[in-house]
Amino acid sequence: MRRPSKDPSRGAPRPRAERPRVFARGRAALARLLAACLLVGATAGAALGQEPLEPAGSTAPDGPQVWHVRLQGMLDAGSQGLLQRAIRRARPDLDTLVVEIDTPGGSVDRMWTMSNMIDAANRDGLTTVAWVSHHATSAGSLVAMACQRIYMARKGTIGSATPVTIGPAGIQPVAQDEDVVEKQYSHLRSAFRAWAEDHGRPPVLAEAMVDPEVRAYWVVDGGEHRVISGTEWDDARQRGAAPEMLNTIVEQGRTCNLTGEEAVRYGMADGIADSLDELVGEKLGLQLAPPITLERTRSEELSSLLEAFAGLILIGALLAAYVEFKMPGFGLPGIVSIVLFTLLLFGRYVTGLADVPHIVAIAAGLILIAAEVFVIPGSLWAGALGALMVVGGLLLTSIGPTSSLQYALGRELAVDSALHSLLWMAAAVVAMGVLSRFLPQTPVLRRLLLRPAGTAFAGAMQEAQGEHAELAHPGAWGRALTALRPVGKVALDRDDSVEYEARSEGPAIDAGEPVRVIEVSAGRLLVERAHGEEESSQ
Repeated sequence: MRRPSKDPSRGAPRPRAERPRVFARGRAALARLLAACLLVGATAGAALGQEPLEPAGSTAPDGPQVWHVRLQGMLDAGSQGLLQRAIRRARPDLDTLVVEIDTPGGSVDRMWTMSNMIDAANRDGLTTVAWVSHHATSAGSLVAMACQRIYMARKGTIGSATPVTIGPAGIQPVAQDEDVVEKQYSHLRSAFRAWAEDHGRPPVLAEAMVDPEVRAYWVVDGGEHRVISGTEWDDARQRGAAPEMLNTIVEQGRTCNLTGEEAVRYGMADGIADSLDELVGEKLGLQLAPPITLERTRSEELSSLLEAFAGLILIGALLAAYVEFKMPGFGLPGIVSIVLFTLLLFGRYVTGLADVPHIVAIAAGLILIAAEVFVIPGSLWAGALGALMVVGGLLLTSIGPTSSLQYALGRELAVDSALHSLLWMAAAVVAMGVLSRFLPQTPVLRRLLLRPAGTAFAGAMQEAQGEHAELAHPGAWGRALTALRPVGKVALDRDDSVEYEARSEGPAIDAGEPVRVIEVSAGRLLVERAHGEEESSQ
């Protein structure tokens, strides 16, 4: 079969009068790309710019500094971001971080993450001090115990860490099934006990803060005052060697909740401080280092909002990237995907969940996926490695770099976070399948999406659009709009108003040269230079 001859001018460079249309499209794409960059920069700048910068040329003082943060209200992503910023700014082995606590609690994973952040700072050499100015209830009690020293106001309280849920029916236990309840209490008890032992606090009181079945007594044993559990008391009585009981700290059926003086008496706190100045000047002996208070910034407020919609943001970013890979050129879907990924990682970086290596891994993975689709299609290794890096990076940013897996609670929370991220990604894959079926039928995109010929969808489109349905198919002729070295843009003869992303097979192709389509793949045409005006095929 012989290809009909055509006007030789079709293979020549586009006349000067027609070039403005191509240039206009290029300028529009460039404008969209610049708009995306400006949007990302404005988002990050508006968020990060809320923290006052130190004057140019100023240096940090040689002596120790006291950094002060206030965790007030329910612990959320903003609280975590504020704590993370303070830890980043404080100098290990020199500065002191005072964490003022006045909170009714927060989620278990928030409690665990913030406690591990403080514990990691302790291991790095930073001196951490918890100051319970009012209430360190529930999650706040473990955050306080993570610090090296605890001071409390006289009217402050610490304890009552029984896990509950808050909903339309009010405060309810997390579960009704006895086996489930015991499992949850067991993990929390072991975590609280381990943290109390590591920081020199009475482990019995830590357990009693979680489990109302745990009893605690204040006794004198061999001339030493100490806290023992109800089980230890019962065993000692059976042996006839019960110590002298001074008083019952926690009865069965009630959770442990201590006032400031009680906490100091029973060894849960190191002293009483009714004001920040008293704590820093008298208790810590840092009169020459006035505390520097860090307030919550808009970036940390934004991180709370981003966390609430993190799953939807992840789905939107993946879907936008999928649509971008299915369309020729770089357009609005690519911009949206970049912005959404930037917002997701920005929120997790502020809260300390995402670190620079995680962000680099995700960015490198996206580059490898783009290379698989646009530059070296069919190589498989680039796409597989890129997908692995993206998924792995996103999973690690959902867990956080300081998460301790040595405790059962830490392992359980890490698995839960990873499963939630995988479920969101699975939802995105399902949505991609839906889009692949219905997106090409939309009036605006059906002429731009690349699709392989010979499919059932192609037949439906051909019936709907007639002779213009299958513009891109093996054997179609056209010309290069830009140089293909090896990637560029081409227009096909049947409708030169549509631009396609293309990759050359073999040598580079200059702009204006005739080309022939030899393969249609997802997102791109594979073309070769056409050497004559007429071609024959066997």
